[in-house]
Amino acid sequence: MQNNPEPWNISLEKRIAELENAKKSHKKVAVILYPEEDKVSSFRYRGYNIYQATKNSKKWQLIYFFTNETNALFKALPKVEILIFGRITRWSPLLDELARIARDNNVCILQDLDDCICGTKYIKDMFNVVSPDFIDQEYWINTCAHYELISYLADGFIVTNDYLGKKLSESHCDKPYKVIKNFLNKEQIEFADTIQKNDVIGFTIGYFSGSHTHLTDFETVYPELIQLLHDYSDIKLEIVGMLDLPESYKKYLENGQIRYRKMVDFLTLLELQSGVDVNIAPLADNIFANCKSDLKFFEASLVRTPTIASPTYAFSKTITDGKNGFLCRPGEWYDTILHLRNDKELGREIAKTAHDYCLKNYTGEACLKQIEDAYDSFAKK
Repeated sequence: MQNNPEPWNISLEKRIAELENAKKSHKKVAVILYPEEDKVSSFRYRGYNIYQATKNSKKWQLIYFFTNETNALFKALPKVEILIFGRITRWSPLLDELARIARDNNVCILQDLDDCICGTKYIKDMFNVVSPDFIDQEYWINTCAHYELISYLADGFIVTNDYLGKKLSESHCDKPYKVIKNFLNKEQIEFADTIQKNDVIGFTIGYFSGSHTHLTDFETVYPELIQLLHDYSDIKLEIVGMLDLPESYKKYLENGQIRYRKMVDFLTLLELQSGVDVNIAPLADNIFANCKSDLKFFEASLVRTPTIASPTYAFSKTITDGKNGFLCRPGEWYDTILHLRNDKELGREIAKTAHDYCLKNYTGEACLKQIEDAYDSFAKK
């Protein structure tokens, strides 16, 4: 199999043709508009994966457009039933005009969000996660205001879990929402089948941060990680993503117990997740964290790596503690990680259960009805 780290780079012409073919097949069409600079972030889950899944639907097809393709989207609007604003970070008069044309054509307008970042109601809670830096806070205040401006154009929301949906509905005059959870694409599933999981000497903890917004999350677990690295020289910590490490980690970087690498593509990420003994997903206990999805669990599960996570809303719904993963609060990480280090067979059993659970619940096929039901509930024509 030839691995393509950006399979969503499909020409506009081909996507327009797919829209036309969907209409000829009597399928309804939803379109999602995303920033062109965000093709490797949330777009993969909220745009490409849903586009791929709906290829197997007899009712709906999602087609994605990027903001530099808005003129083509204007022309397509009379042929669609739902217009979705993806994670667009900047309102503009052009979006207002797009919404006006959509309403003239009886098109439902939705906003898709996977974080509690719409408006200022929960902004202080977000700052406890993102950064204490004033310049960074100014950026997020501005960005959240733009998300809220865009939300005024929407008839409702598509979200990743009920907790987030309820918070958005509460702060937006009870606008309706539907959940379409994050899930895997075919490329991930096929690539995972080619990965050989080998036993290695020692024990490696994996932390795959994704972005700098997880700094406060990491702080909830790092005292226990430091103690583990100090107490057991065979324990290593693999960090992938954007993370500024505390000064106390310096000597462990120097002696090789901590390995750090920057962001990687989504297929390489699976390979790295496969190479650790346990995946950790610590989150702070606040509204912002509870709005997040469980993708850190199901991606690691796909490559048979067990996960220890904080008991946030999404993880608590997904992980049965001690069966397909572990849930830990501060003060519980040390003993749980040590238990897995001392009993690798337990880790393999947990990982197999998690892998089976993942393939049952997080494929495009498994999530297709949820997508169709969500779109059905909003369609006006």
